[in-house]
Amino acid sequence: MYYVRTTIRRLGNSQGVTIPRNVLDEAGFAVDSAVDMVVDGSAIIIRKISGHPRDGWAQAAELIADDPVDQEWLDADLNGESRPGLTW
Repeated sequence: MYYVRTTIRRLGNSQGVTIPRNVLDEAGFAVDSAVDMVVDGSAIIIRKISGHPRDGWAQAAELIADDPVDQEWLDADLNGESRPGLTW
């Protein structure tokens, strides 16, 4: 566990803090790492994101396309042309 005291500084129109390299290394952060920030009372918690937010989307889409129930919805007549009694 590290204890570091720093100062909030102006960064353009925002503010920020400098995090020492050894603290970033210990936490497993890399340059340009995607992070989540959570405000919990007077604490700001920074967590690294384990993967890209869209990891696995392509595989999930393929599974949906192969599912006959989902394929029925994908092929559905959304214009109502096959059901003339429907009124929008």
